[in-house]
Amino acid sequence: MVTDRIKPTKSKTSIGQVGKEEAERILRLLEAEIIQSRRSRRQIERKLGWSQGYLGSLLRGRIGLKVWHVFVLARELGIEPLSLFLTVSPPQDPTWILEQLGITPAPPPPEPAPPVEAKPPVDWEAIEDMVRKLLREELEKFGLLEAEPAPS
Repeated sequence: MVTDRIKPTKSKTSIGQVGKEEAERILRLLEAEIIQSRRSRRQIERKLGWSQGYLGSLLRGRIGLKVWHVFVLARELGIEPLSLFLTVSPPQDPTWILEQLGITPAPPPPEPAPPVEAKPPVDWEAIEDMVRKLLREELEKFGLLEAEPAPS
């Protein structure tokens, strides 16, 4: 069984029903798609075999919205019915849809590396002093250089 993991709305409906707010949002989306299609409501009613004024009554809420209304209208308007429902009421964890379809979700992208701190400019004199000191110490170890007298 496919279950959605969305937060329940504040509408007073039983489990499994679309709340009034969600239904109104779906109707607004459908109406916007009808306008965008540049087709009249009557043209769509004729195409679907509905009586004159049925679509207007549905969009005004005089006729109760059913899933098949959304499905048929969405298909007629060339949009995916599921996208309407997910737009109106997105799940908390969208990966459940992929899991229900048997699709393994892609792993999340790795976190970006922390920014590299800007290094101060190289002090060439300090490097030369360090190299001289190291060379002197190594040469003294092998007895190739006499130790410098300690400063007094």
